[in-house]
Amino acid sequence: MGRDRKESKMARLDVTRDMYCTALQLKEKKRELYAQAMKTCPDQVGVATFKMLLDAETEHMEIIRKAYEEAKAGRAGGEVCGLSAIDAAGKKSLLRKIASEKQKVSRACFDDVAAIEAGMRMEDASISFFTGTLDRAADADERRFLERLIEEEREHYRLLADLKFYYVDPEHWFMETSSTGLDGAGAFS
Repeated sequence: MGRDRKESKMARLDVTRDMYCTALQLKEKKRELYAQAMKTCPDQVGVATFKMLLDAETEHMEIIRKAYEEAKAGRAGGEVCGLSAIDAAGKKSLLRKIASEKQKVSRACFDDVAAIEAGMRMEDASISFFTGTLDRAADADERRFLERLIEEEREHYRLLADLKFYYVDPEHWFMETSSTGLDGAGAFS
């Protein structure tokens, strides 16, 4: 009986290790994409967005490593599972400020929409992976950790979708993100 329990624990640890390793591989691929996109994008809106995502992925990788070490040691690390969310309201505010200062959105990064779309596909793949892993979570702490990762990946996807909209249709993006509407109460001087 003791041997079966030990083998079961080792099998569980293998599943956990595989999950964390796959998560780290996904995060590393996204980090590489965002670092490259940041270097090639001369537009400050794109650079700021890619930097924010790069920093978030770097932080998540460290948190995933710590969570794995905690799981390996048989401890549930509640504090390890606390990812810091990207401030979406702050991001919207930054985009609005830059757009209003420039008056006309630069098309410098328009060719980088492909990088944005690649990032969206990678974020979507991460969401699918973490969602598919939920049913294999070892315990409630691991499940909460995965749920938090899913929400973070969704936020990253939303930021990229917003950035894509910003480049593809800046006039409509600005209209949607500002208080200006078509009701005649717009910001005309």
